[in-house]
Parts: sequence; structure tokens; C-alpha cells
Amino acid sequence: MSCKKSIKLSRKQISILSKIMKMIENKEFPDNYPVFITQSSDAHIYSLRRKVIEHMGFILISKEWIKDLSQWIGKRNYLELMSGLGALSYGLRMQGVNIIATDNYSWKETTNGDDSLLRNDNKTLTHVENLGALEAVEKYGRNVDIIIMSWPPYDGEIAVKVLKKMRDINPSCIMIYIGEGKGGCTANDEFFTVYQIVEDESFNEANVKFQSWPLIKDRPFLIK
Repeated sequence: MSCKKSIKLSRKQISILSKIMKMIENKEFPDNYPVFITQSSDAHIYSLRRKVIEHMGFILISKEWIKDLSQWIGKRNYLELMSGLGALSYGLRMQGVNIIATDNYSWKETTNGDDSLLRNDNKTLTHVENLGALEAVEKYGRNVDIIIMSWPPYDGEIAVKVLKKMRDINPSCIMIYIGEGKGGCTANDEFFTVYQIVEDESFNEANVKFQSWPLIKDRPFLIK
């Protein structure tokens, strides 16, 4: 991952961050995140990231991105795996997307690293069924058009197993994988030798407004 210069924030920018942090605490998405958030490694940005992880999860979710993505999804049925606090499913449901959110809540036992911010007392933003990723694909995979998997762990085979299970259960199903590319902090290397990119310009356009944290290179991939 390439480093970005640490740009000291102005008082106005710090004030903007404070307002966004209050929105996050209230389970509200901003329309978008100011560009300076992606251009600075100032300590205030790190504080905001911790707040977002604690209340919503690892990806930056904005109203503008969710709206565009939901329009691309349309009336198709959608399954989210490893939903965490359910923030993404919550946002999409607010836009009328027919989505099933699932998670095995293993993060409740995590005590190290950023995952520890997803504490036992954190409540999901929407209903998230208690199901492991493979079990969820087995139960719902035949009846959905799209599966989404964001930030799968890089130190295990779950991402590969999920992709293979999806292909076995429903060969016509496609997946939205949100994470970094090969060598990043999501999914293991085998995953990137197995997946196939689905060429879809409308999908790319729907994700133009997706934003990432400084030093993080995650983005949505459309794969099968």
C-alpha cells in the first residue's frame, strides 16, 4: 500500500469530522465523506475511522454511494455474508433493496486489532441472521441473484470456500466482493487466482462514489 502525506487538518475540517462522528454514533450516513479524509493520516482521521468501525464496520458507507449501488441492484435478490453490524444491508434496505443479511457474530469474541472495536455491546443496525458464510450460501444461495462479501479475513480460506460454494449452489449467481486486491489485508492469495472478473461498465459507474480510508485500497469488485 502506498503512503499518503500527513496533512494537518484545519479547525474547520476538524469541526466537520466532529459532525460526521456524531452522525455515525446516531447510525446516520453522511451524503459523502469530504475528500480531505482520504488525503490525510492526521490523528483526527484515525479517530473517525475507529468510530466508524465501532458503530458501522470497516467500509465507508455514504448515502450517495448506497443510492447508486441500489439502483444498479434494482429488483434482484441479494444476500450479504459476514454482515457485521449490518450497516451495508441497512443502507440498501432503506433504498428498497431485497436483501438478506447474515453473520456468525464471531467478532464478538475478538480481542485484538481493529476487530476488537466490534464489541459485545454493539448492536446491529438492522436484522442480521445468525449464520456462518457457508451456511448462508447453502440456505439462501439458490434463490438470490447477487451475493456480497466485504472484508473477508486474509488469514484463512473462507473467501475461497464461499466463492466455490456459490458456484456449486447457483452457477448463475454473481458476487460483489469489497476489499483490497491481492497482497492486501482482505482475502487470501488463492482467492485472487480463483475469482473471475465480470465486465460490467454500469457496475463500475455505480461505484464511482465509493470512498476508501487513507492507506486502504479497498473497492467493490464484481466477480463470479
